[in-house]
Amino acid sequence: MHPNRTITVSLAAAAAVSCISLSAPAANALPQAHDGIAQAAKKKPTEPCKGKQPSSKIVYTFNRGPAKIPLRCGNKNWGFRHIAARGRWSESFKSKISNTLWKGYEQSPGVVFRDKPGVGCTPNPKKNFKVVYNSGPLGGKPGGITPQGVITASVQYTAKSAKGPC
Repeated sequence: MHPNRTITVSLAAAAAVSCISLSAPAANALPQAHDGIAQAAKKKPTEPCKGKQPSSKIVYTFNRGPAKIPLRCGNKNWGFRHIAARGRWSESFKSKISNTLWKGYEQSPGVVFRDKPGVGCTPNPKKNFKVVYNSGPLGGKPGGITPQGVITASVQYTAKSAKGPC
């Protein structure tokens, strides 16, 4: 057999296999697999403190200068469970905690604010994000969970603006 003919036959066989693999049923399977991937990506992430996770479990760590401030699972009074129970938790909320701890000003020990000026004629001229944390042991008891970390976080508004041309 001539070497050129062998190549031609091999190319023809490869083309026939390619046509078979791209037949209608196989082509229709590709979008379905892609849709499954897209649907899986849309699912909400699992709650990090689901079930019987201990209150001491660290779910996120934030920076305040050189210090590391943990967000622990906590309970109904502090930590992730406290924040999530009030419907506040989201990726955006997590970013606000991080930005406030990193760039905010400390009003008093463990109370950090970050201001965001209002826009235009808004009735709330300033939106403040507040994070309260404890860099000491939980409950102030030596030997306890140290640092306790984030206790709570919330959005607060300054006093309403005076009536004006708006």
